[in-house]
Amino acid sequence: MTRRIASYADETGREISLAAFLEYHRLSLDDVYRRGTWSQLLAEARLRPAFSEPDEERLAKGLRRVAHINAARQLEALLKHLSPPDAEAFSEGEDEEVRRFLLMLHFSLWGRKDLPASLAEGIERLRANPTLLEELRELLKLKLELLDEVPIEPTLPFLCPLQVHADYTRDEILAGLGIWTEDSQREVREGVFYAPSLPSDLLFVTLNKTVEEYSPTTMYDDYAISEKLFHWQSQSTTPESSPTGKRYINHTERFHAILLFVREDSSRDGLTMPYTFLGPVDYVSHQGSRPMSIIWRLRHKLPAKLVRNIRRLSND
Repeated sequence: MTRRIASYADETGREISLAAFLEYHRLSLDDVYRRGTWSQLLAEARLRPAFSEPDEERLAKGLRRVAHINAARQLEALLKHLSPPDAEAFSEGEDEEVRRFLLMLHFSLWGRKDLPASLAEGIERLRANPTLLEELRELLKLKLELLDEVPIEPTLPFLCPLQVHADYTRDEILAGLGIWTEDSQREVREGVFYAPSLPSDLLFVTLNKTVEEYSPTTMYDDYAISEKLFHWQSQSTTPESSPTGKRYINHTERFHAILLFVREDSSRDGLTMPYTFLGPVDYVSHQGSRPMSIIWRLRHKLPAKLVRNIRRLSND
């Protein structure tokens, strides 16, 4: 990688940039970020001065984790509040939605272990790493430039800054919906989370399950039937007569939202994969009990990137 970076200008006659380098060599962002930060790689190629910053190693991992962000409103809000020279750009935001976007970044950038005590502290620590803060800005700008889909805003009875068909980690989803706060982050390991405060059930689906990561009782049969219908299995302990089962069946009458998040794999190359937000879904029918096999109707068609993959996996 370092040799290719060092030879880029001679090969192309152009000044190097991350976007141009990726396009020229037909690489993904993760091809770069699983090796370190772009700034570090430039320094190793002697195309920028060497640097040393207090959170360099930790932020290198964080930049890789945030490289998936592809929601326009999220990117625009982060760029606005992380851009100089206005000192207010580093405040906690003007409203609740912006504060949640910053909190989503906070959890993804710093990780869960030894998290800065507050959002304000996290932003101050980020400012103490000016080279990597500037790289974060450039990464967010690049992601905004690469967007090619019109964002879809879900219609929900509560604040939801998440955009349909955008990608989010579980931590970002919980922070974005206000379930996680600076002071409280409840551990979520199951594939479904009941959030009565919204009110909503969040369904987290990994399509390509492996025996190494899932027990026989959690190898649920989840797949797309069509672009608008999705087959999902509840937890193996959920009978249709239980309060949970009735909530799934009668969620529309109760003004209770069911939100569906889907990903192919749990991880790739050591990186936890984000979920694609498929938006709110509506109950169609179900069969069985413990687990319940439910068919949900999507309010928005599956995005093209998932139609191909989900059909392939569901037909295996």
